[in-house]
Amino acid sequence: MKIHCLQTGDVQIKSRHQLARHEARPARVFDVLKDKNWSPRLPIGCWLIEHPEGLILVDTGESSHANDPGYQPWWHPFMQYCERRWVKPEEEVSSRIRALGFDPLDVRWVIMTHMHGDHAGGIRHFPNSEIILSHKEAHDALAWSGPAQGFLNMHYPKWLKPTTTTHDDGPFESFDRSMSVTKDGNVRIVPTPGHTPGHQSVIVDMGEYYVLIAGDASYQESYMLEGRIDGVAVDTKLHHDSTRRMRELCRRKPTITQFAHDFDSAKRLEEKTFTVPGK
Repeated sequence: MKIHCLQTGDVQIKSRHQLARHEARPARVFDVLKDKNWSPRLPIGCWLIEHPEGLILVDTGESSHANDPGYQPWWHPFMQYCERRWVKPEEEVSSRIRALGFDPLDVRWVIMTHMHGDHAGGIRHFPNSEIILSHKEAHDALAWSGPAQGFLNMHYPKWLKPTTTTHDDGPFESFDRSMSVTKDGNVRIVPTPGHTPGHQSVIVDMGEYYVLIAGDASYQESYMLEGRIDGVAVDTKLHHDSTRRMRELCRRKPTITQFAHDFDSAKRLEEKTFTVPGK
C-alpha cells in the first residue's frame, strides 16, 4: 500500500478556534467569536490510499467555490467572520488525484471523517464511489438543521446516498468499535467523536506500523499528545476520550499520525516519523 497526503488549499481560523482556552463549550464558542487574532494559514489535507482492492480517499477537501458570493450562509457568524479560505480550481482534490496519475472516477471508497465544508467540499467529484460516513454524522449533516451545525448540505450533490456505519466489526487496538473497509482488514474506521458527534478516523495497517488518519479529531499532533481541545468541538468529554485512545494506539504500535490542518502531516508521512506519547 501507498498513502498520499494531498493539500487542497488553505484555511485560516481564529486563534481560539485552533486552540481553546476553556473546557465548557459555551465559553469556547464565545471566545472564538470575540477573538481578534487569526491562526496562520493552515493546510486542508486529505489522503489517497493505494490498496490492492481499490483506491480509497479519506476526506475530499474544500471547494474552490467556497468564497463565491452566497456559498457560505449569510446568517452563520462562524462561516462569515471566523474562517478564511484559499482554494484554486487546480488545488481541488480531483486535480490533485489526476496529478498522481489516477482518475477520480476510479476511486472505490471515500471515507469521510466528518462533513464540515473543508472536508466535504469535493464530494461532487466522486459519483462512482461508495461514500462512508458514521451513522451519527450522516444523521446530523443531512438534517434540515445541518447548516446551523456547520454542515453545508445545500451544496452536497443530489446523488449523495452515503453508506453509514456504527462500527460494528468489533474492537480494534485501543478502540472499542471499528469497521473493516477492506477484506484484508488493513484499512479500518474507528469512532473518534468530539469535534463533531459523528467524527471518525481511519487506521491503515502498514505491517510494521500504523498510519492514523484523524481528520479534525485534533488539529495538530502536539495538541493530541497534550489532550488540548479546539474551540468548536461539540463534546469536550468525547474529544478527550478520542485523543486518549489515539495516544494509546501510538503506545501499542509505532504510528504515524495525520491531521487535516497540521503543517507537519505530509512530512511525517514522507519521512515515516512516528508519534511518541509521553508516559
